[in-house]
Amino acid sequence: MVIEKGSRIAVVGAGISGIAAASVLKKNGFVPVLFEKHEKIGGVWATAYPDVHLQNIYTQYHLSDFEWSFKPDLHPTGEQVMRYLTEAVQHLKLDVRLEHEVLGMKEEPNGWRLRYRNKQGIHEEPFAYVLLAAGQYTDGKNLPKFMDQEYFKGSVITERDITSLDVFDGKRVVVVGYGKSALDMATLAAERGAQVHHVFRAANWLIPEWILGAHFTYALFTRFGNVMMTSWAQPTAMERFLHNKLGFVISSFWDFIQSIVLFQLKRTGKGKDQAAQERLKTLIPEHKILMDFRSSGALGPENYYPLVAEGKILPYRSEIECFSYDAVQLKNGIVIPCDVVVLSTGYLTPRFPFLPDPYRAWLEGETDGPQLYRHMLHPRIPRLAFAGFNHGYMHVPTVEIGTQWLCAYLRGELELPSTEEMERSIAKVRAWKRENIKFENARSCAVSTRFQQYIDILLKELEISPYRKLPNPVAELFSRYEASDYKGIYEEYERARAKRTAPLKTLPLDT
Repeated sequence: MVIEKGSRIAVVGAGISGIAAASVLKKNGFVPVLFEKHEKIGGVWATAYPDVHLQNIYTQYHLSDFEWSFKPDLHPTGEQVMRYLTEAVQHLKLDVRLEHEVLGMKEEPNGWRLRYRNKQGIHEEPFAYVLLAAGQYTDGKNLPKFMDQEYFKGSVITERDITSLDVFDGKRVVVVGYGKSALDMATLAAERGAQVHHVFRAANWLIPEWILGAHFTYALFTRFGNVMMTSWAQPTAMERFLHNKLGFVISSFWDFIQSIVLFQLKRTGKGKDQAAQERLKTLIPEHKILMDFRSSGALGPENYYPLVAEGKILPYRSEIECFSYDAVQLKNGIVIPCDVVVLSTGYLTPRFPFLPDPYRAWLEGETDGPQLYRHMLHPRIPRLAFAGFNHGYMHVPTVEIGTQWLCAYLRGELELPSTEEMERSIAKVRAWKRENIKFENARSCAVSTRFQQYIDILLKELEISPYRKLPNPVAELFSRYEASDYKGIYEEYERARAKRTAPLKTLPLDT
């Protein structure tokens, strides 16, 4: 496939993924047009609850060649992220069309005809290619319904409904769920004096911000830490040997990390009574820590465990059975009087209502989301790719490098395997994830903590060195990787392209 330079490419979604992808498309000579159905850019950040903070640190969350113009918090607030994204769009001079909702896509011989709605009505426009960057977290909250919920006199809300934390003042609050938003809601409510009851089916391992005095990013964002990370693909022979032949070394390493995290959890109860010890015991997961390295894996709020130890957050490993006039009853029989119930129970499996069948059915057919070739392409859907469905802990560089890889394909400079081979690769990655990562509705739409392996493979396929800190081998192994390490990828690609005499080939690796 060859898409001519100057061709218009529709980017559906103007969150961080759409913005990052559009910046790379523009560098490669294409004309990106971003469609955003909401009145603001930012995706999930535009609808975030008060006092939300980024789990990454700010040096790992920006366009590789456009750093923060101001000094944000180490873990930036939602307001700071929105300011950065607004500045990035202005700096890049992107064509962003707010309040433009894509309603349908009609396949044409040379691309797609998009039907969309704005304030002026319904319109249609042709595009040579479409990049879906709507993400998995902007819409589609999972909202379970419970028996007799309609008789409850209090409020049943999600974190999306909260515009002021005053909603918790003086209230008895039940928070349901164990992801980042649930933990934030429980902590924020308890810090405002509410009595919080935290209900969850199973506890998950939380990533502590500090591990024996070192920031957690030194464990998850160094090449050494990533070499030790289990994955569906390892980019080098040495890493494959380590994981395939010396698996006990890998498992022992992560058992050690798990023991440290468990030690820090238990240490919170030091000097507390037996009741505090029992509350903390409720938070100890029954599975290995590696199972929780996924998109919904949460950085533990600093005060969550201490608030549980103090009894200001009361944890229950159960589920809501039913409501009454002023309480919820759990399946274990416990009745909790309450005024506010916050359902932070995750998101629905990604949906694509604007796509025609059978494409929509193919993408929506799995409960854990669409698994794509290189986390970007469906082998049987032409002129369509995805940005942000390679969601990872180093998210922005992952999207940028993925889009550069896509541009190489669109420019006719990268040859893909056969449809059958891509489908075989997809099936292998999906099977590995289902065996090794706890279920979540978008499990297939992420590389999560395997971002380094993923980035390395794509860069090798582009004939660009993935080792961004050489010639210093100590820094390469033990220094923290950050977004700026991937600055200049497009320029490196162009220099290598000028010397190339044959098309690029994909590696015989599954990712």
